[in-house]
Amino acid sequence: MITPQKILLLGAGELGQAFLLHLITLLNTQITIGVRSPSKYQHLATSPNISLTPVDHTEPVSTLAKTLANYSTIITCTGFGQPAGTQKHLTEAVLSAGQLRRETHPGKEGRLWYFPWQWGVNYDITGDANGRMPLFGEQLEVRQMLRARAEETHVKWTIVSTGIFMSFLFEPFWGVVDTAGTEVTVRALGYWEHRVTVTDVNDIGKCVARIVAGDVESENRVVYIAGDTVNYKELACILEKVTGQEVKREEWTVDYLRQELEKDSGDQIKKYRMVFAGDGVAWDKKITANYKLGMQLTNVESWTQKNLKF
Repeated sequence: MITPQKILLLGAGELGQAFLLHLITLLNTQITIGVRSPSKYQHLATSPNISLTPVDHTEPVSTLAKTLANYSTIITCTGFGQPAGTQKHLTEAVLSAGQLRRETHPGKEGRLWYFPWQWGVNYDITGDANGRMPLFGEQLEVRQMLRARAEETHVKWTIVSTGIFMSFLFEPFWGVVDTAGTEVTVRALGYWEHRVTVTDVNDIGKCVARIVAGDVESENRVVYIAGDTVNYKELACILEKVTGQEVKREEWTVDYLRQELEKDSGDQIKKYRMVFAGDGVAWDKKITANYKLGMQLTNVESWTQKNLKF
């Protein structure tokens, strides 16, 4: 009898629920949702192979590791809203859990498989954005920890770079697409040919399920996915096509974004805009796992047609 794959899904927010939707379709899989208050999420236990368990990310590494060692796969969906140091703390616990797991599951096939919270940009390139983004710097440190210590601690890892969530591109506070009033405005971060990669949350779940199923070569590497990669000129043209009206265009150059940040150096959104005017936030769709698998994901045009109201 084949031993079921035991997955611990840490977090049950928008991303975690998208993962759950697709992971439950996999055969011979048991999924446990790890959250601080399981009673709040009982409605997610819609199948016999879904359960919930209390997990407190702030527990000491040694305590947390004992919980994590009970699973073959750890997928982190805790989000950017966690306190600084959370992802490093959790990664340290995973590495400790791998060592515990070696005692009960020796051999290469018994390694603990870890998907850290890296559902975003290429942190190897962005780093901490010259000190502006400590959280991005922490993401890079997590990568360095895994590359240096995973093999010796009986852990294998997969990082999935998704770009930003599709919906984020259209959020009013982001300022790139402005549909308020009677006209539509598109603002380029950096310059018009600068590109950004975006993926719909549901599609991230769809891709992760294929990775977990073994359809993608993913061991100890960064896997790229993309619903779409567009430059800001293309984004404006897409919106003109969808809306049937002329789109106003504004270019927010790096100098302009820097000046705006200097006026309010603590503004997190202005820091993000600076990062997204630089490198590491886009990749060609042809290098992605979803492209190689022939998967049909939501692109910018189809997302806009479905979700934006004009």
